[in-house]
Amino acid sequence: MTHPYFRLAVATLSLLSLADVHGQCHADLNGNHMVDNHDLLILLADYGQSCEDAGWHNPILSEIHYNPSTQQGTDSDHEFLEFTNPHPFDLHVGGWSVADGIDCAFPPDTWIEAGGQLVVANNPGMLDTLVPDFTPVLGWSGASGLHNSGETLRLVRPDGSVAKTVTYSDTNGWPEDADGGGASLEWLGLPHNNALSTSWVASSALGGSPGLPNSTWAD
Repeated sequence: MTHPYFRLAVATLSLLSLADVHGQCHADLNGNHMVDNHDLLILLADYGQSCEDAGWHNPILSEIHYNPSTQQGTDSDHEFLEFTNPHPFDLHVGGWSVADGIDCAFPPDTWIEAGGQLVVANNPGMLDTLVPDFTPVLGWSGASGLHNSGETLRLVRPDGSVAKTVTYSDTNGWPEDADGGGASLEWLGLPHNNALSTSWVASSALGGSPGLPNSTWAD
């Protein structure tokens, strides 16, 4: 069986060739009048979407802090989710929402900078000293927090379609240090599928890295 990323690479090279031969830029996905690595990153970020998903550029759930350590304090004060914009352009996410595990509707004017993050927290004020000023921090509704044993999180588009479903757990191969040890779950980045436990590691920093590039991305 041909690996999907090999097929993607072949398709991308075909687009590059088409642009070179015909003098056109059908593969210029970011609109900078060049076909470059940024266009490949866009394809990787959106790879696997169905035809019904066409036209959507998705943020990616990149960090989950579901069971803070007692050293940090009360669980509900330090729990958060982080979403990353993997695209080389600012991403409008107004009208998007997180559902199931927690509920949070993104306000209409919400944007994530190119390569930047958005944080959703149970108690946003507790993250003020950790999150950069330019990173949006939203609060989820209700008093309930993330389940310590795991649960399903859904990222929902403004039209009600589900962009991504991630079900984390404190078993089944998910990093143990994130279960009350003080670490968060950090996504390894593209091309890793964030729905798989093998695509996540425990953060190297106590409390994770909300609003910042994941600590593992520097490796």
